[in-house]
Amino acid sequence: MTFQNSLIHKLQVCILMLALSACLCAEPKPSSSGMQMSTRSPQARAFFEEGLAKMETLHIEAGLQAWRNSAKADPNFGLPHIFLAYFAQDPTEQVAEREKALTARHGAGPEEQLIIDWLANAGESKWVPAIQAMNGALQQYPKDKHLAWLAGWWLLLAQNEPMRAIPVFERAIQIDPNFADPWNEVSYCYARTGNFDEAFRHIKRYTELLPTEANPQDTYAEISRMAGKYEEALKHYRMSLKIDPTFIESQLGLGDTYALMGEETQARDEYAVAIRKGTKVQGVLWGLQSAATYVREGNWNGADEAFQSAANQAHELDFANLEAEAYRSMGLYRRNPAAAMAALDKAEAALSEKHKVPQALMDLEMASVLRTRVDRALQDHNMEAASAALKKLENLANASPDANLQVAYHGAAGAMMLAQGKYDDAVNHLEEDTRNPFSMRGLVIAYEKTGAHDNAIRMTARLSTFNEPLIEQAVVVPAFRADSSAPSQSQARLDRERSEPEW
Repeated sequence: MTFQNSLIHKLQVCILMLALSACLCAEPKPSSSGMQMSTRSPQARAFFEEGLAKMETLHIEAGLQAWRNSAKADPNFGLPHIFLAYFAQDPTEQVAEREKALTARHGAGPEEQLIIDWLANAGESKWVPAIQAMNGALQQYPKDKHLAWLAGWWLLLAQNEPMRAIPVFERAIQIDPNFADPWNEVSYCYARTGNFDEAFRHIKRYTELLPTEANPQDTYAEISRMAGKYEEALKHYRMSLKIDPTFIESQLGLGDTYALMGEETQARDEYAVAIRKGTKVQGVLWGLQSAATYVREGNWNGADEAFQSAANQAHELDFANLEAEAYRSMGLYRRNPAAAMAALDKAEAALSEKHKVPQALMDLEMASVLRTRVDRALQDHNMEAASAALKKLENLANASPDANLQVAYHGAAGAMMLAQGKYDDAVNHLEEDTRNPFSMRGLVIAYEKTGAHDNAIRMTARLSTFNEPLIEQAVVVPAFRADSSAPSQSQARLDRERSEPEW
């Protein structure tokens, strides 16, 4: 992406986000405190509200089922359809429900129409009208706590903007200080920005509001794990399961924690329990996390077998983005350049087929695949292939102001600048992608090369304590931790990794 185009995209998003800030500061207009519903069916309304209550306590499958029941009670009620389109984990269900929401839109009330416009456009990667609709809804319905809560979720998860999500969640808390889940989500926002003191302060209040629920313990566990407090994490995951043995997200958390502790066999056992109890799409997602345990062990054959199994399962279920993710993961860890590129070819092929998966998910996965192509080509000293993949990624990012696509582009462009010895330019790009271990590792080198030794030391510490169960973590962080060299030796570390024998 050219600097000018990158700047234009940033200005577009900044203008829209400034409008969001204005919405949050606007004088409240008289309105009910709840979300307006167009349905005349008491049963559909009751099921929809039940779904909200379940989702607020992270009983996700129960919440989704309640919304399915709501839509069944009144097929012309748009809100359950669009909430399913956003919250469902099954990408084919997301597409089907989005179409039903759009069909129901003509009979919906004004707030319901804005929510449909917002989330439906986002699902089709139409980010500008999506943000405009969100801003319009927040401005017109400033006392709707669930609307503010939904906007915070979207900014945090769909747009990867934790700092922008914080004031939106705080808006929901201001409307209703006893509304529990915004306290939970704000704690994740602070944890993702490295402010664990604020994260734990918000968890404390969340736990006070829901003392008999499992999720506060699950949140305490997950953020403890992110902070590197593994034993504390295991303790609270078990407390969560003691409160509610069916809360399988905590069972998954046990697997994640053991995986990051280096106890990969135990992690696979815990993942297996979660997978047996989960849905089909959860089985694929969690199967990918289980497969990454073999990468941490350096068991490449085991990793290939596990990721191929996940790819096959995703293909059978028509989850093209997850099939591509399995092959992309193989492209990250394979030592043989040809084998790595063959896996990435399969990832792109899966995304090029016709599937009923939201375009936003397909675009995001394609950006991830292209980013990985750049990293692998540079690792294999193939500048021509790296440049070609970077150009494709630039074109994809130029077509959308989606923050996730911009981050992928900056990470890849920074890697290219680093390989070319343009260290100042590398820093400028890589600092836009500081939650990806590949970019973090690149920043350690770039900071050292530009004389920013303190920044190099800080980034070394951050990367060494990166505790999220991603395939990038499995590939980068254990090897980085194992090398106790000073930041100035980071380039030598990369050179050694690139010269490892093929298998």
